[in-house]
Amino acid sequence: MSDLLFRGRGAEVGGRAPAWLVRSAGGVLGLTIVQLAASLGVWTAVGVSSVTARLVLMLAGALLATSSRGAWLWVISGVGCTVLMLVSYTPLVTPMVAPFVRRDTAVAAGELDALIILSGSVTSEGRVAGAALERLISGFQHARRLGIPVVALSVVADDADPSVASSERDQRELAQLMAPDLELRFVRNVHSTRDEALGFAAMARTRGWRRVVVVTSPLHSRRACGAVEHAGLSVRCVPAASREYALSRLDRPENRRLAFADVVYESAAMLLYAMRGWTPSQ
Repeated sequence: MSDLLFRGRGAEVGGRAPAWLVRSAGGVLGLTIVQLAASLGVWTAVGVSSVTARLVLMLAGALLATSSRGAWLWVISGVGCTVLMLVSYTPLVTPMVAPFVRRDTAVAAGELDALIILSGSVTSEGRVAGAALERLISGFQHARRLGIPVVALSVVADDADPSVASSERDQRELAQLMAPDLELRFVRNVHSTRDEALGFAAMARTRGWRRVVVVTSPLHSRRACGAVEHAGLSVRCVPAASREYALSRLDRPENRRLAFADVVYESAAMLLYAMRGWTPSQ
């Protein structure tokens, strides 16, 4: 039979490959495509589970392997490898980062009513993790430096068990450890940056806040601050310190890859927010 390795074009080599071997090779190429896309942040950007992507593309690869379209598995794999190499080993990603980072000029502390810290992921034990922890640490630092006594936080929960794994307890404990003098306010039942923006805006109207500092991850800052502004607040945007990778020194392959994954995600998210009118028009 024709196959994605030889395609029956004069490469008989003592007999053609059996169907099971061809389909196995196609499944492996499908998994290769999944892993390359995951490394570049594609599945996170489109909101598809990597487990689902693995199952679908492995099956698709096995089915396509014996067809005339099987060669496309090689083409897509080659393109993915090329993009990953360019991202990791060239300065390609460096100029891509700047448009997503918003850092506003400082204002006097007396002109600010509160500081807002956006949340992120939470573990199944309710511990803030990753970007959420970066934002929390930087937010408390900026609140104390600027002399802002009120900090507003959003509470997130693990989707598998939201009744148990809520971030609020850990946020309170970390605040007591790092900045016990701050007054904490919480916005609950949020699932996206849009939910947070609306929740913080509602809290601000209730408490008479008009000018706030918003602290979030660097590449999330333009979209997040824009969403809070669109909800009706005057915003001073302050990116948190990046602790997952060195944003100011994108000179290592892993730093570049992680930054590119954030660029891919924020590009998709900013397009969605612009289409739905959730951020100010540029």
